[in-house]
Amino acid sequence: EGVANRLEQGLGSAPATGAAKAAPASTGGDPPIATSFDAFTTDRVAAIEAAVKDIGVKEVEEATAVYLASIKMLRQIMVASGQCKKPKDSDWQKILGPVMELGGKAQKACDNRSDYFQNQKAMAEAMNIVTFCVGTAPGPHVQNVLETMDFHAIKVMQKKNEKETVWIKAVKAMVKDLKDWCVENCKLGLDWNFNGQEAAAYFEANPLGATAAAPTGAPKGKGKGAPPIPKGGFASKPKDEEGTTTTTSANPGAGMAAIFDAIKASSTGGLKKVTADMKTKNRSKDDVPPPVAAKAAPKQSAAPAGKGRGPRGPPSKRLENQQKWVIENFDGESGLVLEEADKVEKHHLVILVNCRHSTLQIKAKVKSIAIDGCERTNVICQDVISSVELVNCERCQVQTTGSVKSFAIDKCNGVNVYLPKESLDAEFVTSKSSEMNVTIPEEGGEEGDIVEMPIPEQFVTRITGPKKLSTEVSDLYC
Repeated sequence: EGVANRLEQGLGSAPATGAAKAAPASTGGDPPIATSFDAFTTDRVAAIEAAVKDIGVKEVEEATAVYLASIKMLRQIMVASGQCKKPKDSDWQKILGPVMELGGKAQKACDNRSDYFQNQKAMAEAMNIVTFCVGTAPGPHVQNVLETMDFHAIKVMQKKNEKETVWIKAVKAMVKDLKDWCVENCKLGLDWNFNGQEAAAYFEANPLGATAAAPTGAPKGKGKGAPPIPKGGFASKPKDEEGTTTTTSANPGAGMAAIFDAIKASSTGGLKKVTADMKTKNRSKDDVPPPVAAKAAPKQSAAPAGKGRGPRGPPSKRLENQQKWVIENFDGESGLVLEEADKVEKHHLVILVNCRHSTLQIKAKVKSIAIDGCERTNVICQDVISSVELVNCERCQVQTTGSVKSFAIDKCNGVNVYLPKESLDAEFVTSKSSEMNVTIPEEGGEEGDIVEMPIPEQFVTRITGPKKLSTEVSDLYC
Protein backbone atom coordinates (compact mmCIF):
# COMPACT_ATOMS: atom_id res chain seq x y z
CA GLU A 1 0.00 0.00 0.00
CA GLY A 2 2.89 2.39 0.78
CA VAL A 3 4.30 1.96 -2.74
CA ALA A 4 0.88 2.49 -4.31
CA ASN A 5 0.36 5.58 -2.18
CA ARG A 6 3.64 7.11 -3.31
CA LEU A 7 2.82 6.32 -6.93
CA GLU A 8 -0.55 8.04 -6.61
CA GLN A 9 1.08 11.09 -5.02
CA GLY A 10 3.66 11.24 -7.82
CA LEU A 11 0.82 11.23 -10.38
CA GLY A 12 -1.03 13.99 -8.55
CA SER A 13 -3.92 11.84 -7.33
CA ALA A 14 -5.28 11.63 -3.79
CA PRO A 15 -3.86 8.90 -1.54
CA ALA A 16 -5.87 5.74 -1.09
CA THR A 17 -7.89 5.39 2.09
CA GLY A 18 -6.00 3.56 4.80
CA ALA A 19 -2.77 3.47 2.80
CA ALA A 20 0.51 3.88 4.65
CA LYS A 21 1.80 7.44 4.53
CA ALA A 22 5.12 8.36 2.95
CA ALA A 23 7.82 10.09 4.98
CA PRO A 24 6.46 13.56 5.77
CA ALA A 25 8.39 16.63 4.78
CA SER A 26 9.41 19.19 7.37
CA THR A 27 6.42 21.18 8.49
CA GLY A 28 8.04 23.44 11.03
CA GLY A 29 11.11 24.50 9.09
CA ASP A 30 14.67 23.31 9.65
CA PRO A 31 15.75 22.52 13.23
CA PRO A 32 17.90 25.12 15.02
CA ILE A 33 21.08 23.08 14.63
CA ALA A 34 20.72 23.06 10.83
CA THR A 35 20.16 26.83 10.83
CA SER A 36 23.24 27.31 13.01
CA PHE A 37 25.24 25.05 10.69
CA ASP A 38 24.16 27.18 7.72
CA ALA A 39 25.43 30.30 9.45
CA PHE A 40 28.70 28.53 10.22
CA THR A 41 29.35 27.19 6.71
CA THR A 42 28.15 30.05 4.47
CA ASP A 43 31.24 32.27 4.60
CA ARG A 44 33.70 29.41 4.96
CA VAL A 45 32.35 27.48 1.98
CA ALA A 46 32.36 30.67 -0.08
CA ALA A 47 36.03 31.21 0.79
CA ILE A 48 36.92 27.64 -0.24
CA GLU A 49 34.99 27.93 -3.51
CA ALA A 50 36.67 31.22 -4.34
CA ALA A 51 40.13 29.79 -3.59
CA VAL A 52 39.66 26.64 -5.66
CA LYS A 53 38.29 28.69 -8.55
CA ASP A 54 41.40 30.85 -8.38
CA ILE A 55 43.60 27.72 -8.67
CA GLY A 56 41.75 26.57 -11.80
CA VAL A 57 42.99 22.96 -11.71
CA LYS A 58 40.53 20.15 -12.50
CA GLU A 59 41.92 17.66 -9.96
CA VAL A 60 41.67 20.17 -7.11
CA GLU A 61 38.21 21.32 -8.19
CA GLU A 62 36.87 17.75 -8.27
CA ALA A 63 38.40 16.92 -4.88
CA THR A 64 36.90 20.08 -3.38
CA ALA A 65 33.50 19.29 -4.90
CA VAL A 66 33.52 15.91 -3.13
CA TYR A 67 34.33 17.58 0.19
CA LEU A 68 31.56 20.17 -0.21
CA ALA A 69 29.12 17.40 -1.19
CA SER A 70 29.90 15.67 2.11
CA ILE A 71 29.15 18.93 3.95
CA LYS A 72 25.71 18.99 2.30
CA MET A 73 25.11 15.40 3.41
CA LEU A 74 26.05 16.37 6.96
CA ARG A 75 23.45 19.13 6.85
CA GLN A 76 20.82 16.63 5.63
CA ILE A 77 21.50 14.52 8.71
CA MET A 78 21.03 17.58 10.93
CA VAL A 79 17.69 18.32 9.25
CA ALA A 80 16.66 14.70 9.80
CA SER A 81 17.47 14.94 13.52
CA GLY A 82 14.48 17.25 13.93
CA GLN A 83 12.08 14.89 12.14
CA CYS A 84 12.95 11.36 13.17
CA LYS A 85 14.17 9.27 16.07
CA LYS A 86 17.82 8.48 16.64
CA PRO A 87 18.92 5.73 14.22
CA LYS A 88 19.67 2.31 15.59
CA ASP A 89 23.28 1.16 15.46
CA SER A 90 22.37 -1.36 12.78
CA ASP A 91 20.82 1.39 10.62
CA TRP A 92 23.88 3.62 10.32
CA GLN A 93 25.65 1.51 7.72
CA LYS A 94 22.75 1.84 5.29
CA ILE A 95 22.13 5.51 6.14
CA LEU A 96 25.76 6.47 5.56
CA GLY A 97 26.03 4.30 2.45
CA PRO A 98 26.14 7.33 0.09
CA VAL A 99 28.86 8.91 2.26
CA MET A 100 30.98 5.75 2.17
CA GLU A 101 30.48 5.47 -1.58
CA LEU A 102 31.53 9.09 -2.05
CA GLY A 103 34.59 8.55 0.16
CA GLY A 104 35.58 5.47 -1.82
CA LYS A 105 35.44 7.42 -5.07
CA ALA A 106 37.51 10.21 -3.52
CA GLN A 107 40.21 7.76 -2.42
CA LYS A 108 40.31 6.05 -5.83
CA ALA A 109 40.66 9.43 -7.55
CA CYS A 110 43.92 10.09 -5.65
CA ASP A 111 46.69 9.52 -8.19
CA ASN A 112 50.17 9.53 -6.66
CA ARG A 113 51.60 10.34 -10.08
CA SER A 114 49.74 13.65 -10.14
CA ASP A 115 51.21 16.94 -8.96
CA TYR A 116 48.01 17.41 -6.96
CA PHE A 117 48.01 14.06 -5.16
CA GLN A 118 48.42 15.69 -1.73
CA ASN A 119 45.52 18.07 -2.49
CA GLN A 120 43.27 15.12 -3.32
CA LYS A 121 44.31 13.16 -0.23
CA ALA A 122 43.70 16.15 2.04
CA MET A 123 40.11 16.43 0.75
CA ALA A 124 39.50 12.68 0.95
CA GLU A 125 40.55 12.71 4.61
CA ALA A 126 38.66 15.93 5.44
CA MET A 127 35.30 14.52 4.36
CA ASN A 128 35.46 12.02 7.25
CA ILE A 129 34.03 14.77 9.47
CA VAL A 130 30.56 13.63 8.36
CA THR A 131 30.68 10.60 10.63
CA PHE A 132 30.84 12.68 13.81
CA CYS A 133 27.03 12.44 13.87
CA VAL A 134 27.27 8.74 14.79
CA GLY A 135 29.07 9.08 18.12
CA THR A 136 28.73 11.07 21.31
CA ALA A 137 31.97 13.06 21.04
CA PRO A 138 31.87 15.14 17.84
CA GLY A 139 34.63 17.53 18.94
CA PRO A 140 37.37 14.89 19.46
CA HIS A 141 36.31 13.16 16.23
CA VAL A 142 36.76 16.36 14.22
CA GLN A 143 40.15 16.90 15.91
CA ASN A 144 41.25 13.42 14.77
CA VAL A 145 40.22 14.22 11.21
CA LEU A 146 42.15 17.49 11.37
CA GLU A 147 45.32 15.73 12.51
CA THR A 148 45.01 13.10 9.77
CA MET A 149 44.49 15.58 6.93
CA ASP A 150 47.27 17.80 8.30
CA PHE A 151 49.83 15.34 6.93
CA HIS A 152 48.77 16.14 3.40
CA ALA A 153 47.99 19.79 4.10
CA ILE A 154 51.62 20.35 5.10
CA LYS A 155 52.81 18.80 1.83
CA VAL A 156 50.53 21.16 -0.10
CA MET A 157 51.97 24.18 1.71
CA GLN A 158 55.49 22.94 0.99
CA LYS A 159 54.93 23.65 -2.69
CA LYS A 160 55.07 27.37 -1.87
CA ASN A 161 52.24 27.95 -4.33
CA GLU A 162 50.36 30.97 -3.02
CA LYS A 163 46.97 30.02 -4.49
CA GLU A 164 47.12 26.44 -3.21
CA THR A 165 48.28 27.67 0.20
CA VAL A 166 45.28 30.02 0.47
CA TRP A 167 42.98 27.15 -0.54
CA ILE A 168 44.32 24.54 1.90
CA LYS A 169 44.39 27.06 4.76
CA ALA A 170 40.70 27.85 4.09
CA VAL A 171 39.81 24.14 4.24
CA LYS A 172 41.91 23.56 7.32
CA ALA A 173 40.40 26.59 9.07
CA MET A 174 36.88 25.27 8.41
CA VAL A 175 37.67 21.87 9.89
CA LYS A 176 39.42 23.46 12.86
CA ASP A 177 36.52 25.86 13.54
CA LEU A 178 34.04 23.00 13.20
CA LYS A 179 35.49 21.47 16.34
CA ASP A 180 34.59 24.61 18.35
CA TRP A 181 31.18 24.72 16.70
CA CYS A 182 30.50 21.13 17.79
CA VAL A 183 31.43 21.96 21.38
CA GLU A 184 28.90 24.81 21.38
CA ASN A 185 26.04 23.12 19.51
CA CYS A 186 26.32 19.34 19.92
CA LYS A 187 28.94 18.55 22.53
CA LEU A 188 27.46 15.13 23.29
CA GLY A 189 26.14 14.40 19.81
CA LEU A 190 23.05 15.35 17.83
CA ASP A 191 19.66 15.62 19.59
CA TRP A 192 17.03 13.55 17.77
CA ASN A 193 13.24 13.85 17.83
CA PHE A 194 12.01 11.27 20.35
CA ASN A 195 8.47 11.47 18.92
CA GLY A 196 9.56 11.44 15.27
CA GLN A 197 9.31 8.66 12.75
CA GLU A 198 11.74 5.79 12.45
CA ALA A 199 15.09 6.87 11.04
CA ALA A 200 15.37 3.90 8.68
CA ALA A 201 12.06 4.79 6.99
CA TYR A 202 12.94 8.48 6.82
CA PHE A 203 16.32 7.95 5.15
CA GLU A 204 14.88 5.34 2.81
CA ALA A 205 12.53 8.03 1.52
CA ASN A 206 15.15 10.79 1.79
CA PRO A 207 18.58 9.23 1.08
CA LEU A 208 21.67 11.34 1.64
CA GLY A 209 22.70 13.21 -1.47
CA ALA A 210 19.21 13.14 -3.00
CA THR A 211 18.06 16.47 -4.45
CA ALA A 212 14.38 15.96 -3.61
CA ALA A 213 13.06 15.70 -0.06
CA ALA A 214 11.06 12.58 -0.83
CA PRO A 215 10.66 10.29 -3.83
CA THR A 216 7.76 10.97 -6.16
CA GLY A 217 7.72 7.56 -7.81
CA ALA A 218 8.33 3.96 -6.92
CA PRO A 219 11.51 3.28 -4.94
CA LYS A 220 14.53 2.72 -7.13
CA GLY A 221 16.37 -0.57 -6.98
CA LYS A 222 19.71 -1.63 -8.35
CA GLY A 223 18.20 -2.97 -11.57
CA LYS A 224 16.53 -1.17 -14.47
CA GLY A 225 12.99 -2.17 -13.56
CA ALA A 226 10.65 -4.76 -15.09
CA PRO A 227 10.65 -5.12 -18.89
CA PRO A 228 7.59 -3.85 -20.83
CA ILE A 229 4.74 -6.23 -21.70
CA PRO A 230 5.19 -7.70 -25.20
CA LYS A 231 2.97 -6.18 -27.90
CA GLY A 232 1.33 -9.52 -28.62
CA GLY A 233 0.78 -10.29 -24.96
CA PHE A 234 2.17 -13.27 -23.05
CA ALA A 235 2.25 -16.76 -24.58
CA SER A 236 -0.38 -19.26 -23.47
CA LYS A 237 0.56 -21.72 -20.76
CA PRO A 238 2.03 -25.06 -21.92
CA LYS A 239 -0.14 -28.15 -22.20
CA ASP A 240 0.60 -31.52 -20.69
CA GLU A 241 0.87 -34.79 -22.65
CA GLU A 242 -2.92 -35.28 -22.69
CA GLY A 243 -3.49 -31.86 -24.24
CA THR A 244 -4.99 -30.14 -21.17
CA THR A 245 -3.68 -26.79 -20.09
CA THR A 246 -1.64 -26.94 -16.88
CA THR A 247 -3.39 -24.31 -14.83
CA THR A 248 -4.95 -24.10 -11.44
CA SER A 249 -8.61 -24.59 -10.83
CA ALA A 250 -10.95 -21.64 -11.05
CA ASN A 251 -11.92 -22.41 -7.48
CA PRO A 252 -9.19 -21.04 -5.18
CA GLY A 253 -9.82 -23.74 -2.56
CA ALA A 254 -9.36 -26.61 -5.00
CA GLY A 255 -5.56 -26.31 -5.15
CA MET A 256 -4.61 -28.20 -1.96
CA ALA A 257 -7.44 -30.72 -2.39
CA ALA A 258 -6.05 -31.65 -5.79
CA ILE A 259 -2.61 -32.15 -4.27
CA PHE A 260 -3.92 -34.53 -1.56
CA ASP A 261 -5.92 -36.49 -4.17
CA ALA A 262 -2.75 -36.92 -6.20
CA ILE A 263 -0.90 -38.20 -3.13
CA LYS A 264 -3.61 -40.75 -2.36
CA ALA A 265 -3.61 -41.95 -5.95
CA SER A 266 0.15 -42.41 -6.11
CA SER A 267 1.63 -45.91 -5.85
CA THR A 268 4.01 -46.88 -3.01
CA GLY A 269 5.03 -50.17 -4.57
CA GLY A 270 8.53 -48.95 -5.32
CA LEU A 271 9.32 -48.09 -1.70
CA LYS A 272 11.51 -50.36 0.41
CA LYS A 273 9.86 -52.19 3.31
CA VAL A 274 11.22 -52.07 6.89
CA THR A 275 11.26 -55.61 8.25
CA ALA A 276 10.97 -56.49 11.95
CA ASP A 277 14.70 -57.23 12.37
CA MET A 278 15.54 -53.74 11.06
CA LYS A 279 13.66 -52.01 13.85
CA THR A 280 15.79 -50.68 16.70
CA LYS A 281 13.58 -52.17 19.42
CA ASN A 282 14.16 -55.67 18.00
CA ARG A 283 17.97 -55.45 17.72
CA SER A 284 20.24 -57.03 20.35
CA LYS A 285 22.36 -54.89 22.67
CA ASP A 286 25.56 -56.30 21.15
CA ASP A 287 24.53 -55.20 17.68
CA VAL A 288 26.23 -51.82 17.75
CA PRO A 289 27.02 -50.09 14.48
CA PRO A 290 30.71 -49.36 13.93
CA PRO A 291 31.81 -45.82 14.72
CA VAL A 292 31.89 -43.47 11.81
CA ALA A 293 35.44 -42.53 10.98
CA ALA A 294 36.04 -38.83 11.30
CA LYS A 295 36.90 -37.13 8.09
CA ALA A 296 40.44 -35.95 7.94
CA ALA A 297 40.62 -32.18 8.07
CA PRO A 298 41.86 -30.76 4.80
CA LYS A 299 45.41 -29.58 5.01
CA GLN A 300 45.64 -25.85 5.04
CA SER A 301 48.05 -24.70 2.46
CA ALA A 302 50.64 -22.40 3.82
CA ALA A 303 50.00 -18.83 2.88
CA PRO A 304 52.51 -17.67 0.29
CA ALA A 305 55.09 -15.35 1.63
CA GLY A 306 54.09 -11.81 0.82
CA LYS A 307 56.19 -10.09 -1.73
CA GLY A 308 57.59 -6.79 -0.61
CA ARG A 309 56.00 -4.93 2.25
CA GLY A 310 52.47 -4.83 3.65
CA PRO A 311 50.01 -7.17 5.40
CA ARG A 312 50.92 -10.85 5.72
CA GLY A 313 48.02 -12.03 7.86
CA PRO A 314 44.87 -10.88 9.67
CA PRO A 315 44.98 -7.38 11.21
CA SER A 316 45.74 -7.28 14.92
CA LYS A 317 46.13 -4.70 17.70
CA ARG A 318 47.19 -6.09 21.07
CA LEU A 319 49.22 -5.48 24.22
CA GLU A 320 51.84 -8.14 24.94
CA ASN A 321 53.38 -8.75 28.38
CA GLN A 322 51.92 -5.46 29.64
CA GLN A 323 54.76 -3.55 27.98
CA LYS A 324 54.61 -3.88 24.18
CA TRP A 325 51.82 -2.75 21.83
CA VAL A 326 51.85 -4.71 18.54
CA ILE A 327 49.84 -3.32 15.63
CA GLU A 328 50.18 -5.37 12.46
CA ASN A 329 48.71 -6.25 9.05
CA PHE A 330 46.37 -3.27 8.62
CA ASP A 331 45.64 -2.13 5.07
CA GLY A 332 43.85 1.13 4.20
CA GLU A 333 42.99 1.87 7.85
CA SER A 334 43.29 5.59 8.58
CA GLY A 335 41.67 5.55 12.02
CA LEU A 336 44.16 3.58 14.12
CA VAL A 337 44.49 5.23 17.54
CA LEU A 338 46.40 4.48 20.74
CA GLU A 339 45.40 6.73 23.62
CA GLU A 340 45.16 6.87 27.38
CA ALA A 341 41.75 5.20 27.21
CA ASP A 342 43.60 2.10 25.91
CA LYS A 343 45.73 2.25 29.07
CA VAL A 344 48.86 3.28 27.16
CA GLU A 345 51.64 4.07 29.62
CA LYS A 346 55.00 5.78 29.27
CA HIS A 347 56.99 2.55 29.69
CA HIS A 348 55.22 0.88 26.74
CA LEU A 349 56.87 0.12 23.41
CA VAL A 350 54.81 0.55 20.23
CA ILE A 351 55.60 -1.72 17.27
CA LEU A 352 53.90 -1.17 13.90
CA VAL A 353 54.48 -4.13 11.56
CA ASN A 354 53.50 -4.97 7.96
CA CYS A 355 50.94 -2.20 7.44
CA ARG A 356 50.03 -0.44 4.21
CA HIS A 357 48.17 2.83 3.45
CA SER A 358 47.34 3.30 7.14
CA THR A 359 47.63 6.04 9.74
CA LEU A 360 48.36 5.49 13.45
CA GLN A 361 47.91 8.22 16.06
CA ILE A 362 49.61 7.73 19.43
CA LYS A 363 47.98 10.13 21.90
CA ALA A 364 50.13 9.32 24.89
CA LYS A 365 53.75 9.44 25.99
CA VAL A 366 55.57 6.18 25.20
CA LYS A 367 59.05 4.75 25.61
CA SER A 368 59.83 4.02 21.94
CA ILE A 369 58.25 3.40 18.55
CA ALA A 370 59.36 0.84 15.94
CA ILE A 371 58.00 0.77 12.38
CA ASP A 372 58.95 -2.36 10.45
CA GLY A 373 58.02 -3.57 6.95
CA CYS A 374 55.40 -0.89 6.31
CA GLU A 375 54.46 0.88 3.08
CA ARG A 376 52.88 4.33 2.71
CA THR A 377 52.07 4.42 6.41
CA ASN A 378 51.82 7.52 8.63
CA VAL A 379 52.53 7.76 12.35
CA ILE A 380 51.57 10.76 14.49
CA CYS A 381 53.03 10.71 17.98
CA GLN A 382 53.57 12.93 21.00
CA ASP A 383 56.50 12.57 23.42
CA VAL A 384 58.86 9.60 22.93
CA ILE A 385 61.37 8.91 25.69
CA SER A 386 63.89 6.79 23.75
CA SER A 387 63.74 6.79 19.94
CA VAL A 388 61.66 6.23 16.80
CA GLU A 389 63.01 3.47 14.53
CA LEU A 390 62.09 2.72 10.91
CA VAL A 391 63.30 -0.52 9.33
CA ASN A 392 62.64 -1.86 5.83
CA CYS A 393 59.91 0.71 5.10
CA GLU A 394 58.73 2.37 1.90
CA ARG A 395 57.25 5.87 1.63
CA CYS A 396 56.48 6.31 5.32
CA GLN A 397 55.99 9.51 7.30
CA VAL A 398 56.45 10.31 10.98
CA GLN A 399 55.11 13.46 12.60
CA THR A 400 55.68 14.34 16.23
CA THR A 401 53.84 17.03 18.15
CA GLY A 402 56.06 16.67 21.21
CA SER A 403 59.65 15.88 22.08
CA VAL A 404 61.64 13.12 20.35
CA LYS A 405 65.42 12.97 20.82
CA SER A 406 66.49 10.24 18.40
CA PHE A 407 65.52 8.67 15.06
CA ALA A 408 67.03 5.50 13.54
CA ILE A 409 66.38 4.77 9.84
CA ASP A 410 67.63 1.51 8.30
CA LYS A 411 66.97 0.03 4.83
CA CYS A 412 64.20 2.51 4.02
CA ASN A 413 63.21 4.51 0.95
CA GLY A 414 61.23 7.74 1.02
CA VAL A 415 61.04 8.63 4.72
CA ASN A 416 59.67 12.04 5.75
CA VAL A 417 59.98 13.24 9.34
CA TYR A 418 58.09 16.32 10.61
CA LEU A 419 59.40 17.97 13.77
CA PRO A 420 58.01 20.78 15.96
CA LYS A 421 60.17 23.27 17.83
CA GLU A 422 60.36 20.91 20.82
CA SER A 423 62.30 18.32 18.78
CA LEU A 424 64.82 20.49 16.93
CA ASP A 425 67.67 18.90 18.91
CA ALA A 426 66.86 15.38 17.64
CA GLU A 427 69.61 13.27 16.08
CA PHE A 428 69.30 10.93 13.08
CA VAL A 429 71.19 7.65 12.62
CA THR A 430 70.74 6.34 9.07
CA SER A 431 72.06 3.37 7.09
CA LYS A 432 71.33 1.85 3.69
CA SER A 433 68.47 4.32 3.16
CA SER A 434 67.56 6.89 0.50
CA GLU A 435 65.18 9.80 -0.15
CA MET A 436 65.04 10.89 3.48
CA ASN A 437 63.79 14.34 4.43
CA VAL A 438 63.23 16.22 7.68
CA THR A 439 60.78 19.13 7.89
CA ILE A 440 61.03 21.79 10.61
CA PRO A 441 59.31 25.13 11.29
CA GLU A 442 60.88 28.04 9.42
CA GLU A 443 62.78 30.30 11.82
CA GLY A 444 61.17 33.73 11.94
CA GLY A 445 58.35 32.67 9.61
CA GLU A 446 54.59 32.73 10.08
CA GLU A 447 52.59 29.87 11.51
CA GLY A 448 52.56 27.03 9.02
CA ASP A 449 55.79 28.10 7.28
CA ILE A 450 58.16 25.16 7.13
CA VAL A 451 61.52 24.18 5.71
CA GLU A 452 62.26 20.75 4.22
CA MET A 453 65.84 19.51 4.25
CA PRO A 454 67.27 16.29 2.79
CA ILE A 455 69.21 13.92 5.04
CA PRO A 456 72.56 13.21 3.30
CA GLU A 457 73.03 9.82 1.68
CA GLN A 458 76.21 10.54 -0.30
CA PHE A 459 79.61 10.94 1.37
CA VAL A 460 83.24 11.52 0.40
CA THR A 461 85.89 9.46 2.18
CA ARG A 462 89.62 10.21 2.05
CA ILE A 463 92.68 8.38 3.35
CA THR A 464 94.37 10.75 5.76
CA GLY A 465 97.06 8.52 7.18
CA PRO A 466 98.04 4.98 8.10
CA LYS A 467 94.91 3.11 9.11
CA LYS A 468 92.93 6.33 9.17
CA LEU A 469 90.02 7.60 7.04
CA SER A 470 88.19 10.91 6.96
CA THR A 471 84.56 11.09 5.80
CA GLU A 472 82.62 14.23 4.90
CA VAL A 473 79.18 14.93 3.46
CA SER A 474 79.19 15.38 -0.30
CA ASP A 475 79.13 18.87 -1.76
CA LEU A 476 75.68 18.10 -3.16
CA TYR A 477 74.22 18.93 0.25
CA CYS A 478 76.09 22.18 0.81
